[in-house]
Amino acid sequence: MLKLITSAAAAIMAFAIVPAHAGLVYIGTYSGNDNANGNNNGQNNDISDEIFAFNGDTTVEQLAKIDVCNPASDVDCLPNGQKPTNGAVNASAFTLVNNGASGSVDFDLTGSGYGLEYVVLKASNSFALFYWDMDPLVGSFLWQIAGYITTNGGQTPDLSHITFYGGEAVSDIPLPAAVWLMGAGLAGLGFSSRGRKRA
Repeated sequence: MLKLITSAAAAIMAFAIVPAHAGLVYIGTYSGNDNANGNNNGQNNDISDEIFAFNGDTTVEQLAKIDVCNPASDVDCLPNGQKPTNGAVNASAFTLVNNGASGSVDFDLTGSGYGLEYVVLKASNSFALFYWDMDPLVGSFLWQIAGYITTNGGQTPDLSHITFYGGEAVSDIPLPAAVWLMGAGLAGLGFSSRGRKRA
């Protein structure tokens, strides 16, 4: 029994050392804009259609959106060249670093009741849809347009906007923490079993 518990604990530790998630998982690139529910203008670019086709999810909501804008010509544009739009959560939960065709995002949805599930990068006449495969409440990721969207001339365009989609958060405990807790429990069982045999 002790060998079984020890082997199980070792397997869990090995699993925890190897990254369990990939971060942004590419779903596909679609023409047009990532329109809201029921507004696909006769094209197959309704974001809910694409997400439903990916995994049958029908509960996704737009959490927030950040447009790239020009502070000199857009009164709603912030000095950093971004126009955040609130959705189900306040857009300030997302911090976008934009270098044109690449950048990063940090987010913290703790206490909002929502979790991140999908990310859309919109550039030129297309958008790339990604599934978020890590902690839905707090995280960060790098993004890039290259390899996902090109112009008609084959060039890599700059970001037009980034949109965050998700649903109600089901758990505040990310998977890696759950794995460590389970490993600690199994190790505790192994030690208690060993102690009883010596007595």
